[in-house]
Amino acid sequence: MEETCGRRAVRSREEGDRAVRGFWLITLLALCACGSSPDARGPGGTDPLAGTAGRGGTLPGMTAVTTTGRMGIDARPTPDDRAQAAAEAEMARAAGLPLWSQLCSSCHGDFAAGSTLSSGNANGDFRLDVTAALERHGDRLEGYIDMAMPMGAPDACTGDCAETLGAYLRALAVPAAATCAGDGGPAAGARQVVLLTSREYQYSLEDLLGVPTDFGKRVQNHDGRRGGFVDMTAQLVSSTLLDTYRRNAEAVAKWAVANERPFACSDATLCAKRFVNEFLFEAFRGEVSEAQREAYEDLFARYPEAGLELALKAALTSPLFLYRVEVGVDVDSAYAAGYYNPAVSAGPSVDVEPSASLPASRFDPGSSGRLDGEDWLLDQNGRVRFSFDQPLSDPAVVEIMARGSNHGDIWPEVTLHINGRTFGTQRLDRAELRAYRFDVVGVQGAATLELAFENDSGEPPYGPDQDANVFVREARLFNAAALAASTPKGTAPEPTVRGAGSLLDSATPGAAVLTPLELATTLAFRLTGSTPDRELLEAARAGKLATRQDVRAQVVRLIDSDRGRTHIANFVTRWFRLDELGQVSRPDVPELTAEVKAAMLEEVRRHFVHVFYDESVPYAEFFNSDYTFLNRTLAEFYGVGGGFDDSFRKTPVSGRGGPIASGAFMTVNAHADRTAPILRAVRSRETALCHYIDPPNSPIAGDDIDAQRAAAQEKVTAAEQAAGVLSSREFYFLYTDGIDACAGCHARIINPMFGMEDFDNVGRLRPSAGNNLVTETVHGMETEVSIEGTLYGVASTSDPAVIEYAGAKDLSNQLADTEAINVCLARKAFRFVTGAAYVDRDLDASHQEMLTPEQRSAYACVADNMMRAFESGGQNPRTMFIELATDNMLLFRK
Repeated sequence: MEETCGRRAVRSREEGDRAVRGFWLITLLALCACGSSPDARGPGGTDPLAGTAGRGGTLPGMTAVTTTGRMGIDARPTPDDRAQAAAEAEMARAAGLPLWSQLCSSCHGDFAAGSTLSSGNANGDFRLDVTAALERHGDRLEGYIDMAMPMGAPDACTGDCAETLGAYLRALAVPAAATCAGDGGPAAGARQVVLLTSREYQYSLEDLLGVPTDFGKRVQNHDGRRGGFVDMTAQLVSSTLLDTYRRNAEAVAKWAVANERPFACSDATLCAKRFVNEFLFEAFRGEVSEAQREAYEDLFARYPEAGLELALKAALTSPLFLYRVEVGVDVDSAYAAGYYNPAVSAGPSVDVEPSASLPASRFDPGSSGRLDGEDWLLDQNGRVRFSFDQPLSDPAVVEIMARGSNHGDIWPEVTLHINGRTFGTQRLDRAELRAYRFDVVGVQGAATLELAFENDSGEPPYGPDQDANVFVREARLFNAAALAASTPKGTAPEPTVRGAGSLLDSATPGAAVLTPLELATTLAFRLTGSTPDRELLEAARAGKLATRQDVRAQVVRLIDSDRGRTHIANFVTRWFRLDELGQVSRPDVPELTAEVKAAMLEEVRRHFVHVFYDESVPYAEFFNSDYTFLNRTLAEFYGVGGGFDDSFRKTPVSGRGGPIASGAFMTVNAHADRTAPILRAVRSRETALCHYIDPPNSPIAGDDIDAQRAAAQEKVTAAEQAAGVLSSREFYFLYTDGIDACAGCHARIINPMFGMEDFDNVGRLRPSAGNNLVTETVHGMETEVSIEGTLYGVASTSDPAVIEYAGAKDLSNQLADTEAINVCLARKAFRFVTGAAYVDRDLDASHQEMLTPEQRSAYACVADNMMRAFESGGQNPRTMFIELATDNMLLFRK
């Protein structure tokens, strides 16, 4: 008999798998039928925050004046300045275009309207990026044209010709008058259907089912990149990726059923209802259609023994799970549907009153545990007993308001028993109070209910306070009559009234608006990196995201959640490219273990989270603090004493601390056998200041570039033969010295920043030799190297401001006094949360977005609001994120 049942179950599962494979195509066709408009962001552009392009600057050999104080946002041109600059730029473009067409376009191609990236010749080798050229040459651009252009005939354009062409290129970089006009309506994001990132995919699996395995790593190589962050805008599902999703879903489904996730399933009919009403609603992040409901219930009916596993496979390979849907509807339809209705938001939280409710204070006093304030606390395995003063109908719903506390990956699970029968298990995987529902079928009349907690992690080998606990505040009963009288949540009885204070009232003509459930989805993924929780989905469904206050309350809750804190930590590690640390290998330093690298990463994460969430700490302290966060592993590696254990703690230090003067940054930006001064210089500018450093462009380097490089190599060889060993600073200076194509960068952008050599190639501070010298060891030989450096340009690479510094921490401390780091924070926050750039070119050579005049104006308003919130909030970054996430840009789409 057992063998026969086993064969039948296998055959049932195989047939079910064939049925599941059809779910992808059916759901994908339905999803594509929604439609979406393409992302309007295009190539090209410059940074409007940097003001008009200028030719000023401090060159090597000039008197360097260290500039401190606020720079950037406070120094932005006024609207009149911008308008005048735009008019002058138009005149320069008109004067320079004929010369460009005559002398330059045959190699570089032409510039499309509004673009700063030329079309190039047939093979694209000679495309010219105006912004990169200005950042490379600065005020010497005209001199470079006079000396070297056109290639092969430099005498064809000298003097006034070079000045006119230089002015033409500078004019291309001046955007139209970009200021917050305030009369064009709110900014709008892009309508899109976006594949989940590997991290979003993993976190969603964890939050929906509690999976302990990192399935996201299996799809990580399919992540796209844009603007320095993971971006899936243009990513498609290949057959290879789809096969990986399918194999992941099979493994997850098998594990979930074995571990009674998302619930224990003994009755196929009841399981089908719970799966659709509870799990599918959360997994698909929205209402389940009748067609989907029928398909999944049919799956359970046809394959009762394998129904839950098959349903999980189908759901986890569905486009509705794998994609974020941010398409929306037209504004008129949103009004008609009653979306964002303040009247609904102000109404009761639920559409129907429970038939009976029971506070924790009325639970059976003979129950396990004890009353703890308003909650009944089970701090170890046991059962809570209670009885409603109303008889149960058939069917009925029992709902508990409860929360849990976890121990690591262990969250409490509670099982409902009624009159000796079991009616499901719920995992209390939130520290916040929320409702957990149990469907009850086959019970009528008076009943004794028991809520059992049986997975307490406090049992041996765990000790006191090392366990998961259950807190139950209230039990509610919904009988058949109450359920029949309820209306679908989120369905407004009347359309939203125009002009009555709805969020819809500020929509611009032609804009689309996300549905409330789509808004919940975008808020969750953009602020926590994971799927929305039940509380957020229920708020959206019940019309509780209708006002700015509603949205702000959810934004604050999401940012402050455990997932939110992890997401913010992920933001800073990706921003400074520290997630590359895991791939770093130093064969000659075996003590740089995986544990040390993980601790280095956590050091920076803890530091930023501390600054972000403590409203009394200004953002500048991320750069100029005299402390960092260490545990025993990292303290021993750095050579810091103090009796550490495995936990991280805030620790006073000297010479290190912050994103640049950190072991992680210095290790990532180094080579296997020596440091990488040029890479450190470039990355510190790009990350902390949002400068764009264009890589050397060989096609315009000249025919003798190979000879120049050979000559540089000869200098290195001769110096090594004479000295025996060169410091990294000397090595790379000689290796790049004398190459004409590199001269602009190396004279002012890179080589003068050779002042971060106080850190070795594994993030340890080198021994001081006095007088701003440290001792570097290269191939076993010691040499003294200077840690003095000069940063030319703070707000931009062509900014005349100069910072003289000695060592990475001194540079970091001085950067903390500039407005430039605040401007960069705003740019990065905007990109991270919205997926868009609020300046025309945002640090990504492969995706150079060009904004429309309307986008520039609208995004400038968002940026201004972010900075005002930042300043009024004590320059705390959390206030900036909250302001951005509550902006209408996430709600309205085009």
